[in-house]
Amino acid sequence: MKMLSLAATALGLSLAPFTAHAQSLPASPASSTEKPGKEETAPKKDETGLIVTASSRLRYETVDGRPRPGLATAEDALELRTGIAVEYGPGPLSIGGELIDSRAYLTGTRTAIGTNEVDALELPQAYLKLRLDGAVGRGNALSVEGGRFLINLGSGRLIATDEYRNTVNGFTGLRGDLKLGKRFEATLFYVLPQERLPDADAAVRANKVVFDRETFDDVLFGGYVHRKQALGAAQVEFAYYRLAEHDSPGRETADRRLHTIDGRIFSEAKARTVDYDLEGAYQFGHASASTLATARSATVAAGFAHAAIGYSFAMSFKPRIGLFYDYASGNGRGGNVNRFDTLFGSRRDDLGPSGTYAGLARENISAPGIRFDAKPGKRVEALLDYRGIWLASRYDRFYGVTDATGRSGDFGGQQLEGRLRYWLVPEHLRFESNFALLYKGDFLENAPTALASAQHIVRFLEFNVQASF
Repeated sequence: MKMLSLAATALGLSLAPFTAHAQSLPASPASSTEKPGKEETAPKKDETGLIVTASSRLRYETVDGRPRPGLATAEDALELRTGIAVEYGPGPLSIGGELIDSRAYLTGTRTAIGTNEVDALELPQAYLKLRLDGAVGRGNALSVEGGRFLINLGSGRLIATDEYRNTVNGFTGLRGDLKLGKRFEATLFYVLPQERLPDADAAVRANKVVFDRETFDDVLFGGYVHRKQALGAAQVEFAYYRLAEHDSPGRETADRRLHTIDGRIFSEAKARTVDYDLEGAYQFGHASASTLATARSATVAAGFAHAAIGYSFAMSFKPRIGLFYDYASGNGRGGNVNRFDTLFGSRRDDLGPSGTYAGLARENISAPGIRFDAKPGKRVEALLDYRGIWLASRYDRFYGVTDATGRSGDFGGQQLEGRLRYWLVPEHLRFESNFALLYKGDFLENAPTALASAQHIVRFLEFNVQASF
């Protein structure tokens, strides 16, 4: 009862400031209700050029049987994310900003809750944007943006604002976007990733307010191009990203110097049509095996691939069934770094819930599966998928567990996960529930560092309510 009372009180407080001036869409992907990068998440301007939107989400989650070393095997958490965004730009120049408050409660000393869930009272967006529509020809558009902002590119597997996660990936710097007609778009950027603070465990548990920082010791730059109808109905994307980081005062890093080359070809799901999504990336450069100052730099050679094919039926509840496969390389027994680094990618759409569960990451997996999703009406969405999980390398970590001898095998287990969404008030108030069951394989039951090895299933359940104005 105490927990339910706390949840009700927190939801009421979070919604109180935003009961006037309702808007129909969220102001940014940070408070989005769709997957990263989708056009329908963009806000609609009124005649004055002013956008004022807000969102608040309250989530309760519980997990049991977790094998990750150093953490409690069972945990409950209550997370609250509230954001308000403003943009004004009646002419070619716009100014905007977004304030997001991400907090967590009910956490203990061995919690998995960290800076991915807590970033109290932060300003990830504060920008100027210059739009030069028509400057490069009729029907074309060019924009330049500077300051603090969010980035969503392509599938969101490498750079995204993760809608499911409780905090966002913010960047400070410059970006330029070019659109040529309706088929081609390109983005160039040079940014400093914002380091979420505080990062000390006690301060995170206390939801302490510390302004995030960015330094030239952590730099990300690159380019992305997208072409619609490149091969018939197929869309093609290509990207190059360069991440260069160094240790800075109070922050130890793996000194990553990574080049990532990414390519993708895909088609949209439509009734009576086969859709597909093929993406692959190769990563090279240098990095240390850990953040310790004594760790030596090693050569990086890593990669990931995602392949999916599906069919949508022409039925009233819009069912779609699909097959998929996710691969991401892991470290072997040599001295090189072969574990793929997902950079600033989103996890939920492909791999399952993050938060206190966070079973699968885009590293050291070879995981085929089958997915079913449906939209029985405008208010309801359902998703269910099942996959088997093998380790790409039996010598590297999975779910935070490692057996350097390789004797625990390479079978991680089987994951069944799903999501249900229901719009209580269309476009304004949504209920959502996510669940995951991970049936442990030999690796998680036999690895010497694995916790809760006698519990054969990791169970995760989450409920959230989100209000958007």
